[in-house]
Amino acid sequence: MRAYRSPLKLFVFGVVGIVLIAAAADVMFGHWLSLPPDSTNGVLTTRGQAQQRGDLLWGGAMVVTGILLFGGSVTELIRRRPTVIVDGDGLTVDAGAAGVLIAWGSIDDISSSVVSAPYDGSIREQLVIKTRFDSPVPGDLAALHRDGDTIYVDAHDWTARVTEVALAAQGTLDHFQRMETFRAYEPPSMVWETIVDQDDAVDVPVVGEWETCQSDVDEPETEEDDA
Repeated sequence: MRAYRSPLKLFVFGVVGIVLIAAAADVMFGHWLSLPPDSTNGVLTTRGQAQQRGDLLWGGAMVVTGILLFGGSVTELIRRRPTVIVDGDGLTVDAGAAGVLIAWGSIDDISSSVVSAPYDGSIREQLVIKTRFDSPVPGDLAALHRDGDTIYVDAHDWTARVTEVALAAQGTLDHFQRMETFRAYEPPSMVWETIVDQDDAVDVPVVGEWETCQSDVDEPETEEDDA
C-alpha cells in the first residue's frame, strides 16, 4: 500500500510561491502596490535609502520562499514520491531527502490519532508507530517526530486516510509476527507412543488355507450319484 501527498495542496503551495515571487518583484523594483522609498526630486533621502535596503531584504526573503514553495510543489507533482509505503520489508516513511525504512522486526504496534497543532490549533492526523527500545530509527526529521519509543508521522495531507494506512500496516505486521513465530517453532524431541486396546482379531485363513477349507466341504449330491 502507498499513500501520496494531496495534489490539490501541492497546487495551492505552487500558487502561493508564484504570488510571493510577484510580491517580491513589486517590493524591490516595481512598487505598483507597495510604497516607494522616500525621495526628493528623484533622489533618495537618508530614510529612503534605509527603506530601500529593507525592501531588498524582505523581497529577497520572499523570492527565496516563493521559489522553494513553487519548485517543491512542481517537483512533487511530477515525481509523485509516496509519503509512506507498506510492503514486506517494513514501513517506509518519506522524511525529506530520503525515505526512512522502519523494519517490521523493530515495530510493536501501529495505530492512528488526531492531535491539535500547537502553532495554529488545526486538527492534524498522525500515524503512530510504537517501536522497540533497540530500534535504530532516527529521531526528529521532516514530518516525523520521535518521543521515546513512539514515532509520530504527520499525515494531514495524504491522499489515503491515515486509518486505512494504519489498518493495512497493522495487518502486515501481524502476518510478519505470525511467520516469525512459525519459523522459531521447534517440534518436541521426545517420541510419544500411543497404545490402543483392541479386541482379539478373528483369525482369517490365508489364500492357501482358504482353498483347502473349500475342498473339505461336502459337495451336494446330484441325480447321477443317486442312480
